[in-house]
Amino acid sequence: MLHFNDAPEKAKRIFSRLVEEFEKFNINPTPLNYYVWYQYLKGENPQFRQEMDQIINDEYGYNDRDGRRLYDEYLSEEQEASSEFDRAFRRLVNLMIQKMNTWSDKLEAQTQQLDDCARSLNEPNLGSDELRRITDTMISTAHSINESNRAFQQEMLNNSEEVKKLRGELIAAQTAALTDELTEIGNRKAFNNALQELMLDAAAKPESLCLILSDIDHFKKFNDTYGHLIGDSVLRYYANIIKKEQGKNETVCRYGGEEFAILLSDTSLEGAKVRAENIRSAIEAATLKRKNSNEPLTKITASFGIAHYHGESDTAEEFINRADKALYEAKRQGRNRVLDELDLTETQQ
Repeated sequence: MLHFNDAPEKAKRIFSRLVEEFEKFNINPTPLNYYVWYQYLKGENPQFRQEMDQIINDEYGYNDRDGRRLYDEYLSEEQEASSEFDRAFRRLVNLMIQKMNTWSDKLEAQTQQLDDCARSLNEPNLGSDELRRITDTMISTAHSINESNRAFQQEMLNNSEEVKKLRGELIAAQTAALTDELTEIGNRKAFNNALQELMLDAAAKPESLCLILSDIDHFKKFNDTYGHLIGDSVLRYYANIIKKEQGKNETVCRYGGEEFAILLSDTSLEGAKVRAENIRSAIEAATLKRKNSNEPLTKITASFGIAHYHGESDTAEEFINRADKALYEAKRQGRNRVLDELDLTETQQ
């Protein structure tokens, strides 16, 4: 299992933003507010999101009353929650609403009792016994209100802790769903998610987003020679070499089979080329041995193709295709080398 810091960008952002937004707007950390903001950050209901935007930008901002209204109007009648987390979260919120209603009804009854006592105190010719009874009732009711408030606050605290637990479980589930089981790096789905997110982020400076595709040379022959178990060990070893020098601006994924992908934000094409060359030299220099017998294995090498994002007119498919073409050319030229999309242009001239 990956740590949260190793999770793909999209999985990290929604949960980091939830905490940040609560601090930024001083949101009361109730289960209902957690759920409303969680759905808002997911962004799957345009009308709900539009109304939330208006509320947030209003001079008075978001409050608990807004959250309750938005929940009743947009979220409580959803036919089916989109995940186990959503369903668990909704059950928790509904339970808390029931408790809030019960507490509200009880508070209203107690307040009415205090009002009745206050009116009785205005009665003329009030005897000492009746005065003592009214006083005892008021003291008892005030004590009961205080206890109810304390109990309800504890309920809210307990359920806020439950929300944090649910959120942690969701992070783990999301991470598992986006993790390649063999190499413990992102899988193809994680790559696709991260690519879409990073392309949006790089809209203002597209050339700063680069993609490295790498492929272990002659891996099928290696597998046929030594077997799939050793082949799997080599894939894990190669993934670990990539992860060893992984920067905070990198998303590392297994693209498929023996092919790996690295997305680098805030990086020039030349910087991506240096990163690929470091990986290439590290795997070339590695001495692989059988674990049990210490018998040396055939040396392995890898080829690399690199491209950078061209901006809004560029599609994900075109972006990947340029890196793939550079990878193919690296293999055609003899393997164990790094080429980028500019090298292809020079080759064609």
